Amino acid sequence: MSKSLSFKTIINYSTVILLLIAIAIRAGASFEWLKPEETKEYSLNDFKHAFPLAESFNKNSDQSFSVYGNGGVLLGHALVSEELNARYSGYAGEVPLVISLSEDKIITGIYLLPNGETSHYIEHIRKIGLLHEWSGMPLDTLVVQKQVDAVSGATRSSTAIIGTFNQTVANYLVVASQRQPFSMIRGIQIALMLALIVISLMQIIGKRLRQFYFYYLAGVVLVMGIWLKQMLSVGAFHTWLVNGLPWQTNFELIVILLLALVMALLGHKKYYCNYLCPMGALQMLVSKISPIKKRSINIKISVIHLNTVYLSFIWIAILLGISLPLSSMEPFMAFSFSVATTFMLLFGGVVMILSIFFNRPWCQFCPTGCAIDIVKPVIEK
Repeated sequence: MSKSLSFKTIINYSTVILLLIAIAIRAGASFEWLKPEETKEYSLNDFKHAFPLAESFNKNSDQSFSVYGNGGVLLGHALVSEELNARYSGYAGEVPLVISLSEDKIITGIYLLPNGETSHYIEHIRKIGLLHEWSGMPLDTLVVQKQVDAVSGATRSSTAIIGTFNQTVANYLVVASQRQPFSMIRGIQIALMLALIVISLMQIIGKRLRQFYFYYLAGVVLVMGIWLKQMLSVGAFHTWLVNGLPWQTNFELIVILLLALVMALLGHKKYYCNYLCPMGALQMLVSKISPIKKRSINIKISVIHLNTVYLSFIWIAILLGISLPLSSMEPFMAFSFSVATTFMLLFGGVVMILSIFFNRPWCQFCPTGCAIDIVKPVIEK
């Protein structure tokens, strides 16, 4: 039976929407897409810091630049923030960047173009090493989700650099994806993801497939976690609030987010956690294999659950402008073996060990799951 849309419900959802807008603005979303585009001509000097041996360059169809040395030897590629309409202001204006890339699109450096920022702040940022934070990382969506702390003493300048970098990469990935031919591997990935979604819905509607739940969980871990690396996280939520939803570069994850929200509205708020979250699936697999009787983690501070305190701390910190290493506060990066830190791999390992003795231990604290739980059902079961 459908619930009537009460005034209290409207107020609750309005409050959440206003909170998200406030977080987006506080985190640096400046709605640059509202500003008119400017045409700028580039010279060889703009690429000399990134490629000292540069003799020539040309602009590619994906809005990147290829830089060549003596004899036409390819030195690498470059992304220019202004060309990709990425503009964030520091203390005295915008801080345009050149992102240098190797031939196989690995980030080799970040370089500042001429800007009006106070030289003292810029020099402090260089000494701290902010411009080297992304070096060695492949150019993909995980780079945008990497949480980089602002530099104390030059907070506004460093925040502008971080925002410009993220927006440059995000905009480039959109343009590049629109020019990539549809491959067979890409088709297989989409087909497998859709198959898992269909099976998950069938398990909710009927009980016939529940006897294969163990094998389904293994499929989620292998496909959604290890291969596709498609998982919701507060780091991704934060990035989307600032840069917008990545429809062109990662529409699959947006589909999963919308499905999770719709199912929560229909009364299945744990749908994503139980069926499509790779970390949730991995914990359940370990739990089912372990012969030890499982216990539940239910820690309270007075009458308040610890997960409520944890989630509140994250959102309040973001709203106040406190930079948090969001990607390190959840163990999901452990699925990305090539870029995961030792700490993140250990984090994931601890969660797995705890799963031997407890029912889905990480799910008791997961801020992503808590965020989805905010969505209240509009239909009574």
